[in-house]
Amino acid sequence: MTGQAEASGASEGSPVAPLITATGVSFQYGSAQPALSGVDLEVASGEIVALLGPNGAGKSTLLQLLLGELVPTAGSVSSWVGSEARVGGVGYAGEETAHFDALTGLQNARFFARASGLPRGDAALAVTGLLKAFGLAAEADKAVSAYSFGMKRKLLLTEALAHAPRLLLLDEPTTGLDAASRDALEEILRDRCRQGAGVVLSSHDLAFLDGLADRIVILHEGAVVGAGRPADLLESLGTATRFEILLEHDLPELPEYFGEGVTLVDEGEPLVFEAARGQAALPDLCAALVSGGASISGVSVREPGLPELFRRLTGQEFSR
Repeated sequence: MTGQAEASGASEGSPVAPLITATGVSFQYGSAQPALSGVDLEVASGEIVALLGPNGAGKSTLLQLLLGELVPTAGSVSSWVGSEARVGGVGYAGEETAHFDALTGLQNARFFARASGLPRGDAALAVTGLLKAFGLAAEADKAVSAYSFGMKRKLLLTEALAHAPRLLLLDEPTTGLDAASRDALEEILRDRCRQGAGVVLSSHDLAFLDGLADRIVILHEGAVVGAGRPADLLESLGTATRFEILLEHDLPELPEYFGEGVTLVDEGEPLVFEAARGQAALPDLCAALVSGGASISGVSVREPGLPELFRRLTGQEFSR
């Protein structure tokens, strides 16, 4: 796949216009290397698009370009709404929290909900429900200056969600969340999408994305190196389990047979094998190597999945 790949929007043949479109977007901070190069992205109503990539791949920059906080060096970003409606139509939660520390969590959340266009009564109702969902209701009347990092993250999400925006842009939304709040966020995002919202989020939390993201866009060094539905991307890996085996010393000659359905794919260090019958092939593989005079010092097993897809496309291990 080339460094630029289109991440298409709604289902094939859908006449619905995307909520937001980035076309050939590039961005450069001063004289530094380009943070993004020729990125295309469409986000449709009712879908969740996940941005994956190593640190520095351009995920946060892309979110800020979609938000309108940054202006592309090249290319364009077009939205479903005019600039006069952007504030109420978009919800954003970045990596950094920004609150009025002297005010309570409730006061902060109501302020931002009102600033996004909600009437007073609607703002109070929406904020109360979200604070309860995130387990922050008991702390709502405390000054934000007394909040922990996790509490501030919950408040930030409340502020991004309260005005029911059509487009949600979330940068590492599960950072600092406990398990219950994480589950609540997942259900809220699913519900918002059922109501027609679109979501773009960057995350290192693959367990959170599993079954949630409709499409995944993988960025590496500012370019899209993979994009599509998770099932399609995983299918490109094949169904083989991969074994990486370290030997204490090189063998003069490797065995010709490693067990049923086992294939040697790399004779380097470590030796890399693939097996269509999964981890059940490992005992036979190890026995074949040992019988050939090998002394095994380490075994790593890689099942087909997003971490392995990430590694193959970026050359880096996926880490939270």
